[in-house]
Amino acid sequence: MYWLLFATLSVSVAAALVLVPSVRMFACRIGMVDKPDLQRKLQTKPIALGGGVAVFASLLIATLFALAVDHMFLGGTLHGFHRKWVLLFLAAGSILAVGLIDDRFALRGRQKLVLQLLIVAVVAGSGTMIREISLLGFELPLGPLALPITLLWFLVAINALNLIDGADGMATTVGCIICTGLGILSCRSGISLNGVICFSLAGSLLGFLIFNKPPASIYLGDAGSMMIGFFVAVLAMWSSVKESTVLASAPVAILAIPLFDSSAAIMRRWLTGRSIYATDRAHLHHLLQAKFGSHGMLIVVAGLCMVTTSLAVLSTFFELPWLAAIGVCFVLGMLVLTRSFGYAEFRLVASRLLGAYRSFSTSRLECDKRKLERQHTLQGSGQWETVWEPLVEFAKTHDLASIKIDLNMAWLHEAYHASWQSVRLPEKVNQLSLTVPLFTNQTKDGSEMAIGRLQIIAPANSPDTYREVSHFIERLEELGPQIDHVISQIETGQQTKWSGFTWSRRHESQRVETINH
Repeated sequence: MYWLLFATLSVSVAAALVLVPSVRMFACRIGMVDKPDLQRKLQTKPIALGGGVAVFASLLIATLFALAVDHMFLGGTLHGFHRKWVLLFLAAGSILAVGLIDDRFALRGRQKLVLQLLIVAVVAGSGTMIREISLLGFELPLGPLALPITLLWFLVAINALNLIDGADGMATTVGCIICTGLGILSCRSGISLNGVICFSLAGSLLGFLIFNKPPASIYLGDAGSMMIGFFVAVLAMWSSVKESTVLASAPVAILAIPLFDSSAAIMRRWLTGRSIYATDRAHLHHLLQAKFGSHGMLIVVAGLCMVTTSLAVLSTFFELPWLAAIGVCFVLGMLVLTRSFGYAEFRLVASRLLGAYRSFSTSRLECDKRKLERQHTLQGSGQWETVWEPLVEFAKTHDLASIKIDLNMAWLHEAYHASWQSVRLPEKVNQLSLTVPLFTNQTKDGSEMAIGRLQIIAPANSPDTYREVSHFIERLEELGPQIDHVISQIETGQQTKWSGFTWSRRHESQRVETINH
């Protein structure tokens, strides 16, 4: 009977291969494309969006095919398309619609979050609820926390797949492997409709990957990545030993890579004072792409996902929940220890904890004298200390209580964060706080662009504070050229590196041609 899974997988792949070119052509015709902006979207030309529509349609076709075959030849072993499945597809279609609106008109982050919440609340209200947590053999009933935990799970899964969709083929590859793993979990005691849908979605993504692999000719868009995240959230719950226990070792381990990426992004933005809706190029795929190239990044990500998924599946079959935990720890540990991803966030957290310890252990008499300084190169190799160190000297000279700088240059893959402050800041009523944006014109098109912010806190004990602010404003006039100089050095280094790479490839090609002749 397992032949039905392979037949469904084949139908979904074939449907995607047929539908994607049509969706791509229609998206280009109506102007639903992702345009390069020379800042964060660095592709060379506009790329069609709306790939999620083709994936959703392929999934629906394959599911209906499986149900028809089951009804005609297998006696209805899948038990038909009941109410919960209808609701699942209606909710997924609604998520898809929200994503399409976002792709076309660019919704604000909070608007998108509210719409997501309304949709998943309907699904949770229908009975799809996490009522207990089971990790490493320990079970914890949630009681009144069941609903908020369920809603949080849905939102985390939806946005984790959305956040990881920032490079050609990334979310498609990860989603395909995750759905395959969930499909195997669903069918461990026999074929089920849950397993059929998992394999259908995996097949749809596999077919879509033909057009989405580097260089991509069509993107999933927010519509596709959010829709996949929603399906994964629900199917993970229904793939568990108990439908009410999604936060178990196996489902969480299968989702380890996107969950780690989204958690690191939120932590990075929160600890640097940025909005959690802010965009950057410090996600897992961005760093791996810079290190291994587009195709190498996909191979590495696929390998990592296969390790966590395989061990998660084995942990379920052999009833060894710790096996899934070992797989997750191994993969995430390798990423951090090799400084491929997560190392900067680890340093941010460690630095914040160390600062809290030093603040707690400092005596009252030393609080006003002792200073805490932190510098973090979050991404890139720019010599930002040449900008930061004079600022610290300025803060010491003018008796400031705190000074912080946060820089984010997505098009250069550069990000820097540093802070210097007293252990005990002045009381709110006795402090002057000033935050100013920082700009550069060292962009690809020569336009002015905000690249970060500088914040100071000064004790406001007398009118002399105004004089300190004026000195600070004067200092800003010197800061701009210093930032531009560092950016110029970075761009020169990148051009030199690229020119050397091009010359090496050309020289190697000429050498091979000479040998052939």
